[in-house]
Amino acid sequence: MDTPDTNALASVVCEFFSALDTRNHEQAAALMARDGAWVRQGVELKGRDAVLKALEQRDPQRATAHVVSNLRVERAEPGRARVRFYMTAYETRPGVSVPQLLGIRDSTDDLVYEDGAWRIWRKDSRRVMPPE
Repeated sequence: MDTPDTNALASVVCEFFSALDTRNHEQAAALMARDGAWVRQGVELKGRDAVLKALEQRDPQRATAHVVSNLRVERAEPGRARVRFYMTAYETRPGVSVPQLLGIRDSTDDLVYEDGAWRIWRKDSRRVMPPE
């Protein structure tokens, strides 16, 4: 495999958050590597089944918007890559007309090339605003 295309890597990151915001939990979980891990709300979810189970517990009344910015490929080599970005999250609920800012996170996705596609091997972040 050649060095990965930057657009293909960025696409995986953006598709994951699009799946969250459209509540397509199966798609979000499918973007994880078979043995992938997501550190979410201080808990490491290991594997696609754990990710799907956690996402299925999300409040169905809660609407979210995740905005990815300052995306950069920090490392790209055959079969592996690291993508860094800021993720700004907003939420709203029925009857609330103004979205609430949840925070801005400094995020890292490590990706692997698996079964003919890029998948998230590890997803991690830390909140930068407001500070943790």
